Amino acid sequence: MGISKEVINVVLPMKTFDTSKMDTWTDEQWRQFVGDEKEYEGIQLLLMDDSSFYLKITGVHFNETTEEMVFSFDTKNKTGEKVYIQFGQWQIDESLYNLTAERPVYLDKIAGVRSFQKRVQRSYLKEWDKTIMEMKILDAESNTIIRELEFQINKQYTLLF
Repeated sequence: MGISKEVINVVLPMKTFDTSKMDTWTDEQWRQFVGDEKEYEGIQLLLMDDSSFYLKITGVHFNETTEEMVFSFDTKNKTGEKVYIQFGQWQIDESLYNLTAERPVYLDKIAGVRSFQKRVQRSYLKEWDKTIMEMKILDAESNTIIRELEFQINKQYTLLF
C-alpha cells in the first residue's frame, strides 16, 4: 500500500489596476500603483505548516540573463527523523519541468529554518497564473517516502481601481 498524495490548494492574492483609467487616478491611487520600495516584500506564500513540516515560498524572481525563474523557499523539519525534500514535476501554466534529477534538499531532525532555491528555465514575459509543484519527503536513512505532496498554487486577482 503506497502513500497517498496530499493535494494542497493555495491561493496567491494579486492586486491589479485598470490602467485604462490612469488619467483619472488620484495622487493616493498613484502611490498605491507605484508602491513604496520600503514596503516591497515580494511574494510571501505559506504552503504548509503542520506538526511535522513547514514550507514557505519567500520569493519569486527572474534572472533575465539566464532566462531562469527562481523560487526561494524557507523550510523546517519538525520531526525526529533526518529527511530529504525531493521535488518532482512542476507545471507552470502549460509548461512542464522535471526536477527529479536534481539533488534533494537535506534537513536535519528538529533543525532550524533552512533556506534554499529552485530554478526553472522560463522567460519573465510568460504568464504564470497556475503552478503545480510535486514534492516528496524522504527518510534520509532509507530513502523511503514519508509524505508525497502536490501544491496547486492559483493566482487570485483583485481589481483595486
